[in-house]
Amino acid sequence: IPVAVRGGGTVTRIFLKFLAVVCPLAVLAACAPGNRLHVPGDITRPPSSGPAPAGPPRVAVLDFSYPAPADSPEVIGRDYDQVRQIVWKGNPGRTMADLVAGVFSERGVPTVRLKPGDPVPENVPFLVSGAVPRFEVNVRRGGVLNLLNEATVTLSVSASGPGVSKPWETTVTSGTTLQDVFPLPDDLRKALLSAANTAAEEAVRRLREGGVPSASAAEGKEGDGTAR
Repeated sequence: IPVAVRGGGTVTRIFLKFLAVVCPLAVLAACAPGNRLHVPGDITRPPSSGPAPAGPPRVAVLDFSYPAPADSPEVIGRDYDQVRQIVWKGNPGRTMADLVAGVFSERGVPTVRLKPGDPVPENVPFLVSGAVPRFEVNVRRGGVLNLLNEATVTLSVSASGPGVSKPWETTVTSGTTLQDVFPLPDDLRKALLSAANTAAEEAVRRLREGGVPSASAAEGKEGDGTAR
């Protein structure tokens, strides 16, 4: 059995053949459906220290629609550095409606959440609905030892009720980028938390400007992402 031939030529050829076999298998394994990065937990509002607003509900918030991929409804992004999907077990449409309702409550507006099929109470004057066209987080390499966790949330909301111009709707896009050495699931969740909450806060601000009622209450904490 040859061990080395003039400077290790045989060993080099064996090594190259090994790479030729292993590298394609590694790429296929990285692209396999089972190779996924999971985002843990829920996307919620920061804890509020103020009391819940008193009085009957003034705003009803419906679940927002979300065009989830039919073949992979849990996929919300991609880790481009390690060639794998990023998945989350939550429901973006329901989550963003919860966040919007939470912001209204923090602003002093009694709010009720309605799920699909729930009747709209006759005594609630304002109805808020909408869609979540984009709810994603991606990982890209920003440098040799630098990865970028990029979360983007787009929220379209509409409102109906007395004092609201019809049709009234607005679209908000919020983005947050966090840097790290490795794509950690908790960092992906932090980026999504910031982008989603900032989008909800900006949407409520515009809704109030559009005529949806507000009450005198301390403004809640703003998110640390950017909205446009």
